[in-house]
This record gives sequence, structure tokens and C-alpha cells, in this order.
Amino acid sequence: MGSLSALLSMSKSALAADQAALSATADNISNQNTEGYTRRSVSWSSGDTVNVRGTSTTTGVTATVVAQRDRVLQRAVQTATEAASASSTRVTSLSSLQSLFAIGSTGEDASGIGAAVSDFFNAATALASTPTDGTARQTMLTAAQTLASAMNRTAGQISLQSSALNQTITSSVAQANSLAATVASLNQQISSASGGTSVDSLVDQRDLAVTQLSKLIDVNSIANSDGSVGLALSDGTALVTGSIALPLTTGVASGVTQIYAATSAGGANVTGAIHGGSIGGSLQVRDSDMPAVMAQLDTLAGTIAAAVNAQNALGTDAAGNPGGAIFSGSTAATLTVVATSASAIAASPDGSNVAAIGALQDAASIGGKTFSGAFSEMVSGLGTTAADATTGRATDAAVLTQTTTQMEAVSGVSLDTEALNLTQFQRSYEAAAKVLAIVNELMAQAINLGTQTTVS
Repeated sequence: MGSLSALLSMSKSALAADQAALSATADNISNQNTEGYTRRSVSWSSGDTVNVRGTSTTTGVTATVVAQRDRVLQRAVQTATEAASASSTRVTSLSSLQSLFAIGSTGEDASGIGAAVSDFFNAATALASTPTDGTARQTMLTAAQTLASAMNRTAGQISLQSSALNQTITSSVAQANSLAATVASLNQQISSASGGTSVDSLVDQRDLAVTQLSKLIDVNSIANSDGSVGLALSDGTALVTGSIALPLTTGVASGVTQIYAATSAGGANVTGAIHGGSIGGSLQVRDSDMPAVMAQLDTLAGTIAAAVNAQNALGTDAAGNPGGAIFSGSTAATLTVVATSASAIAASPDGSNVAAIGALQDAASIGGKTFSGAFSEMVSGLGTTAADATTGRATDAAVLTQTTTQMEAVSGVSLDTEALNLTQFQRSYEAAAKVLAIVNELMAQAINLGTQTTVS
């Protein structure tokens, strides 16, 4: 009876193990399209060896369900997600910025600045041949106003795009805080789970939250001994510590949205520590790409104003008085025509001074380039920046695809594989059930001595 009892125990453990395997397979199949789900597999281990009447035997088999996670690959996917999201956001924002200077079918840029620069200096050259012509004077003054308006309008549009990025950053920080709170809550549930309770589903949810967070901001994740994970920015500022989330805050400084650590984490400005995710991409455009364009535009506006005013002061206006300023302001946003009438243009008496103003368009005034050349270089540089960003986006997307594919090979669900496993575990279960039935009949025969029992 001892050996039969051992057989009974082994067959029961085999049934339980096969049931666990079938259950894991069913979970895999039903969750094949569940975002963040990690494939479950079964780890089989032999039971303890015991001695029954001089014969060694085992207590059966144990099946342990294991989630197939590779933390190295997960980290690689997280890093790739941060980079891909940042580059994608940057390309989108740069495209909007570039559209302000897009070349149309007429060959003119959308801002109108290039044409306005040429028209102004051409009007000055035309006035030089007829310095007493009131219509020609008015044409030059109108051209100056058109140039100032084009500069003002473009600077305003760039400012609006920067403001839109500020709003996007604020919204994204709120989303990041929500996801960090989710991670902290799941940490609490995972850490407090009683022994033997599976937390695989909770870990899947937490990993998904971290991945979604990576689309917004770059974070370092640290696994703790209690099963929780800590999250921090690149400078070490904590976002999640165990079951506690430390939300970021936003505030406006000098008209620009800044990001700050939670007061409990020091409240420091951490804007410069964020490089990845959509927030990082938005920050790069707002704090680097846009200022670079604005700096060149401001230099162009300020240099034109200073050069024209200086030359106009060397001549006399229609009333014979020394020429005054035509422009005021030293930036694209502040450039204004202050000449109240066309007679203020110092074109008299022979037109030589206004001719000198017209000749300024051919002078190497900005970095060895003419005004038109400097503007063209700015537009071309923006195009190169956008093209490089687009190339970077393609590279980052390819890396994300590659790392995701590698992780899916480990953690993803293959229906073909699960179908094979289902058949294998079903047959194993049937075999274990058959053994159990035979053992039951043998035990019944042994108990009911003298009664004929047929074993099927």
C-alpha cells in the first residue's frame, strides 16, 4: 500500500501541475493583445526523494508559473522609448517652426521677411534716382513699414509656438505625475502582497506605467529588495520612492514654464535634467532650437535698423535738416518705423545718401554676409536642423523597433507556441488522470481482498 500511496501522491501532483500549466497557457492566449502583458511559462521541478520500504521514489512534480521578464531588455526598451518620443516631438515642433519660413510657389518665404528686406533696399535705390519724388519717398517708407511688420509678425508667431510648448509641457508634467502615482500605488500593492500570492499582474501594470512614463520623460528605474521600484530623473531627483510619489510642479519664470522637484524633494529647478520623452523634446525646441532662430532674426533686425539709421543721419531730409532715425528697436519683435512721414528720409539734395542706404543690401554686414544672405543662411540652417532631427527620429524609431522585437521574443505571446503547449499539457493531464485511475483501482483491489477487480 505504501508504494500505491506514493503513486497516488505523484499522480495527483502531476494533475495539479498540468492544471497550472493549462491555466498559464489559457492566460497567455486570452491576454495576447493585452498591452503590457508578460508571457507566463511553467517551471517544472521534481518533488523530494523519499524511501518507501527500501525503494527510493519522489513525491511527484511541482509546477511554478513564471512571468518571462528580461530586465536588461526592458531597460533597453525604456531608453529607446524615451529617445524616440523626444525626437518625434522635436521633429513635429521643428516642422511647425520651419513652416513660418516655407518657400512658396512664387519663391518667397512664408514670413515675407526675405522679400521685405529686398524691397526696402530696392526702394531706397530707386529713390536715389529721383530724390525729390514724393511718391518714391512714400514707397520707401511703406517698404520700411512692411519690413518691420514682417519681423514683428514672425517674432510673434515664434512666441506663440513657444507658448504652445509651455502649455504642452505643463500638461505633460501633470500626466507624468499621474503615472508616477500609479507606480507608487502598485509598489504598495506588490510589497504588501502575502507570501505565495502572485503579483505578476501587478508587476505587468507597473511596467506598463513606467513605459508610458518614458514616453513623457526620461527616468532611471531602480529595483528594490521588497519588489518595489524607485524612479528618478537623470540628476537623481526622486519621482517615486517605494509607495510614495513625489510630483513635479511647474511655474513660470521670465515668461517661460520651468519644472521643479516636489517641495519634499528640495523644490529645485530640474528643467535642465530632462532630456528624453516628449517633455525633453519640447524643451529642446523651446530652449535651444527656437532661441537660435530668434537670435539670428534679432541680429538681422537690429543690424538693419542700426545701419540704416546711421546712414540716414549722414544726409539731409526734404526740409534740409539732418536725417533722423527711420527705425527703432533692436529685435525682430521691437522693430518699429519711427519716421512719421516720407520727408524724413535723408534723400536730399542729390540722392547720394539714400543711394548709400540702398547699397547697404550688398554690404557684408552680418558675419561676412549680406542681409539677404544672413536671412537665407538662417532659413537654410533651420532646414538642416529639421532634416537632421528627422534622420535622428528614424534612427531612434528603428532602435525602438529592434529592442521591442527582442523583448517580445522573450516576453510576448505566440499563439503557435501556445497551441503546441496546450496540446502537450492536455495530453500530459490525460496521462496523469489515467495513472490516477489505475492507482485507484489497484488500491480498491488491495483493500477488497478476495473480490475480483479488473484493471482497465
